Amino acid sequence: MNKVDNVKKAIKYVTFSVLGLFAIVLVLFIIHVIDVEKSNAEWNSVTQTSAATQVLVDIQPRGGVTDTWVKVNTGLGMDLYAKIYDMTVTNNAHTYLEDWNLRINITKECYLNNGWCGTFEVHQFDMEGKDNYQTLDLRNINKDELTLRYYLIDQDVLIPLKKGDYMIYHPDPTESSGEVPIKGTEEFSGNCVCGIIMYSISGDVDFSSYELKYKLDRSIWEGAKGRFFIIAFLLFLLSFLIIGTIFLVSVHFEGKLEHKDRMLKDAFAVCCGMADSIDYYSKGHSERVAEYSKMIAEKMGMDKADCDIVYTAALLHNIGNVFVNEQFLRKNGKLTGAEYAEVKTHTTRGAEILKNIENIPLAAEAALFHHERYDGKGYPKGKKEDEIPLIARIVAVADAYDAMSNDRPYRNKLMRDQIREEFINNRGSQFDPDIVTTFLDIMGERNL
Repeated sequence: MNKVDNVKKAIKYVTFSVLGLFAIVLVLFIIHVIDVEKSNAEWNSVTQTSAATQVLVDIQPRGGVTDTWVKVNTGLGMDLYAKIYDMTVTNNAHTYLEDWNLRINITKECYLNNGWCGTFEVHQFDMEGKDNYQTLDLRNINKDELTLRYYLIDQDVLIPLKKGDYMIYHPDPTESSGEVPIKGTEEFSGNCVCGIIMYSISGDVDFSSYELKYKLDRSIWEGAKGRFFIIAFLLFLLSFLIIGTIFLVSVHFEGKLEHKDRMLKDAFAVCCGMADSIDYYSKGHSERVAEYSKMIAEKMGMDKADCDIVYTAALLHNIGNVFVNEQFLRKNGKLTGAEYAEVKTHTTRGAEILKNIENIPLAAEAALFHHERYDGKGYPKGKKEDEIPLIARIVAVADAYDAMSNDRPYRNKLMRDQIREEFINNRGSQFDPDIVTTFLDIMGERNL
């Protein structure tokens, strides 16, 4: 496996690892979003007995000199004292208080006169406990539309309330009112102040019994979890950019290597063509042997890079023929001892040429040992079994198949069944038995 393949493999593993982590974080993020949306849809509440909460309520008299007055001769047989109260809602949640309303329970007799900026949903109960309620804009009351009990004193409408009655303040929804939403930040609390005018006999109205209901519009990016997902997604984005850049660089580099590889293969093809051209009957022999050798390597489970190396090494296995007298290679009759000795030198001479080709280290082994026999009776070293390099054992089978399936100076080509019989008969003697078995499977699968 070459360096580019190693880089691509590493990129693949890293990419799948990052995608796996991204999938986990994405699932956690979806769960987080669902939790936030669920939380935002829920109503929360604050009462006078609540412990410290994110949202606070404070109802106090305004306290200015002109913020209290008295009505005498009211016609009700008593003087009534008026006072302006400020209802303050404070948001400490560091997020939007999106919706809210404030219920005020009446604990003793009083009279509602005016209020701003929102509307008041007023509930009066009669002696039988029947609830008579109406929602009013107290700044603009139409007396003819009132269904509540009321008194008209000096053109002022006073709505009597007793213990057990209650009113609900609904904030003004217009953006200019500042009542919804109420935004809180980490530095500052958001708040809104609503006004109400109440009359009573004593001059003080008890607002201690209340309930504020509210919804928060929390952003999915807020808090520790939100910051975690922001950082995580930024890191994933950076990771994908880095992986993409490395991949593009490796593809570009691979393209250059492929171009050089094609040039090298073309050069090798020329050399093999020269070697094969010496023997008329060997035309195309080296390329066919290379193809068969690659088939064997693929069948044996080698990866693409190793299969390509096997192909190139096999392509060059007969390069030593250029040093052999071509008359010996083309001779129809039996070679003499001296002639055969020279023909056998094509293995050592070929290996000598190829030994310094660093990019194809198997080429020299293929050239030197492809005529060795599995039983040790081959040449030039007499190696046997696993002493013979694997590339040479592969090329030996591929070389023999091409020789048997083509006409030679000394015989005609063999039929398919004859070739299979030759391989079977010489399995374990001339050829590696495992490679023969592999090649016989290839012959069956590809109908060779």
